[in-house]
Amino acid sequence: SLGMDFEAMFQQMRSQYQESLDEMGLPPGVEDHLRQAVAQGDAQTVIFMLKLAWVFGAQAGHAAAVQQGPRSPDTKHRVLA
Repeated sequence: SLGMDFEAMFQQMRSQYQESLDEMGLPPGVEDHLRQAVAQGDAQTVIFMLKLAWVFGAQAGHAAAVQQGPRSPDTKHRVLA
């Protein structure tokens, strides 16, 4: 199922990037706000934050691809958002 594929991908990403992300700080108040939303069962806020992160990541990836210059004609640009 799609959920299981996501879980495997998430675990792979976590093992690959955990150390770097542990060193990365968030703006003041973000972590507390997220913990409060989770504690209150506020899925809408958590999902909104995930969607923002997903969109910003997709935009950053697209911008990096554009900066690399033209690609071969058989390569298509896709932004998953």
